[in-house]
Amino acid sequence: MVLFRIDPGVAGLLAFIFFYSSFALSLTGTFAILGVLLRWRFSKDEMAYKQVSIASRQAILFALVMVVSLILQSQRYLTWWNLLILLLVAAGVELFFISYKKFNK
Repeated sequence: MVLFRIDPGVAGLLAFIFFYSSFALSLTGTFAILGVLLRWRFSKDEMAYKQVSIASRQAILFALVMVVSLILQSQRYLTWWNLLILLLVAAGVELFFISYKKFNK
């Protein structure tokens, strides 16, 4: 609906919020499904709910990186070092979750 009904030339801020949020949700769902399938294929020893949890968390992080990159690119602020910082922040968040899980066992 957002792709076909909203003209980006005359759209306001609300239209861009709808676009980026629907894009983020679709990326999250796609990456979560792909992540669960890959985890199910390569790691048979984990429980299914743990695989879904980890894949969903990583899908959200990757979708956020993609959406923030697109927003920065639309404003002409995306450079290689901005993308590197964004990826390092996402990796740091993922490492935090991994270490938090190991620490609280």
